[in-house]
Amino acid sequence: MDVILPRLSRAIRTAAVSLLAVFPAAGETVEFTGRGVGQGAVVRSGEGHDIFGAYAATGEGTITTDSGLGLSLTATVGSGDYQKSLDRPGRNDQLTVNEVFLTVNSAWGRLRIGDEDGAAKRAVDLLPLLAGGQMDGMWTGIAGTAPPIDHLGRDSDDATKLLYETPRVMGLRLGVSYAPKRDSLVEDIAKQTPGRFDRDLWEIGLNYQGDIDAVSYELAAGYVTADSRNPLLGDTESLKLAALALYGGFSGSVIYVDDGDSGRLNGDDATSTTLMASYENGPYGAALWWQGVSPDISQDYDAYGAGLSWRILDETSLSLDTVRYEGRRRGWVGTLGVEARF
Repeated sequence: MDVILPRLSRAIRTAAVSLLAVFPAAGETVEFTGRGVGQGAVVRSGEGHDIFGAYAATGEGTITTDSGLGLSLTATVGSGDYQKSLDRPGRNDQLTVNEVFLTVNSAWGRLRIGDEDGAAKRAVDLLPLLAGGQMDGMWTGIAGTAPPIDHLGRDSDDATKLLYETPRVMGLRLGVSYAPKRDSLVEDIAKQTPGRFDRDLWEIGLNYQGDIDAVSYELAAGYVTADSRNPLLGDTESLKLAALALYGGFSGSVIYVDDGDSGRLNGDDATSTTLMASYENGPYGAALWWQGVSPDISQDYDAYGAGLSWRILDETSLSLDTVRYEGRRRGWVGTLGVEARF
């Protein structure tokens, strides 16, 4: 499998050159789009205070052929997004290529090759996101406050992979992805991951969207499996279940993760449960949440949080978050942040 990742890398570069070469004459529609996000926050805790920043800028070129086939090349440059939600920049590096991938869209579904989140993470990432970030907010950058398990559990993150997702049929979408090993083309995701020597990472994700009268809901399940290259650490095997309900400006969501002993010394199962409720009315938003993590008896961890959000301009928001965490360390964290999108 060690030869597969370089082959994928070469395939991406070759396909990118070919795609760009045919842009002017490939079909009826040629479209270039861009978007970006910048975040800054002052975080205060019993251990002191810190200032955090994160950013990402994404460019995408898409062509649509006469037959309706869509081809696109997407690249995101920024501060990294290791184990962040699909809509959040991270702080994995000062400057890196967060993601870069090729996409083929057709009536038969979506096929991607490159650095992109896997099928399980894409399926279960349902928590509402206010400006403060909530579960993946910058308060976790303070020593001692970060949960021992990410609220989405262990996955392949932005490792170079193949990803296929079916069209959404009667509300249901299925995704499957494969990464030869936990490594990406540019971003150094491996050093951030305990037991990082995974190989043959497979992910399966199911997502269902539906409505009951005025209530919209979303249900999801994800499964991740991989072999550990370290005989002292357990193979990766993670099960994820998630649900979200929306009514007017109200939302409620839950994510449950069972990581087993993935990437850890053999021992108790590592589990995580996250509950979140939020309300948005015009430019204002509020959220309450709780996360309970049990990596083993000696490291049980609970965090309780409340967040407020105020959109002061069309795409610029202020946030105020307060978090109480209890585990091997206990304390409070306060975050005052700003987020701008364009």
